[in-house]
Amino acid sequence: MRVNVTFGEGAADGETGGAEAASSLRRWLMAEPELRGRARFSPGAEPPAAGHMGDGLELVNVVLANSIALGSLITAIAAWRGSRSRPPQVRLERDGVVVTLLDNSPEQVEQILRMWNASAAGSSALPASPADSASAHPAGDDE
Repeated sequence: MRVNVTFGEGAADGETGGAEAASSLRRWLMAEPELRGRARFSPGAEPPAAGHMGDGLELVNVVLANSIALGSLITAIAAWRGSRSRPPQVRLERDGVVVTLLDNSPEQVEQILRMWNASAAGSSALPASPADSASAHPAGDDE
């Protein structure tokens, strides 16, 4: 199963930008004991959106060996985000469903897993989510 991690606007973490955040997150995830042997990480290149400058390395590709590692991945990303002085907006995409990580709570991790599970089960409508904790939309939609 593949999960793509990107950084939304305002991804700057003090003096660092989205590329630095992507590199930092990749190192953090590689060091996570719960993901060892269950995930492969690689930097990705995503062209910058129209009107935005970027260096093309604001994406981390994660390939998970099984769905059990999915919860560990989201928890590790939330922990990394919480370790930043200015936490960047983190967007996660799985099977065309994009969620935005807006806080670091265990409830949000559970909510994201429910959204993705509902989508994987073929549900035509995603569960509603509080505006202040997570958002989800098909990958083709703009926020």
